Amino acid sequence: MTSLSQMEVLRARGLNLRVLAGEVPLFESSEGGMKPLLEALRILGRSRLRGTVVVDKIVGKAAALLMAHFRPKEVYCGTLSRRGEGILARYGIPYNAERIVPEICRPASDDLCPFEEAVLDVETPLEGYRRLVLRFFSLKTL
Repeated sequence: MTSLSQMEVLRARGLNLRVLAGEVPLFESSEGGMKPLLEALRILGRSRLRGTVVVDKIVGKAAALLMAHFRPKEVYCGTLSRRGEGILARYGIPYNAERIVPEICRPASDDLCPFEEAVLDVETPLEGYRRLVLRFFSLKTL
């Protein structure tokens, strides 16, 4: 399936994330933010996610670090940040993006997304995973 059709399927189904093993969906979510990717990791585990195709509406540095943690075969996204692009390239993960933006910000704001803030100084996937899990649970309890 082409990158265009992957994104069309995502939009047509009202989803923000799809994880596929070949053409078979392993995980799908319409929830926003980092929750779907963290949930996929929690439910499926790193080894099951390795070599998958990830179709994500928005990929910033935070999402790219999580993806580098489990090493998908390929990533398709609607929006990719420059920092996210750098992480995917550094870890040799092929990607297709409809558009590349300087930063991933909070909706209707110029403020950096809280998950992006959490990993600004992080360069390794494992440290990114640890920080993002901590940030997710700290935001969840607020």
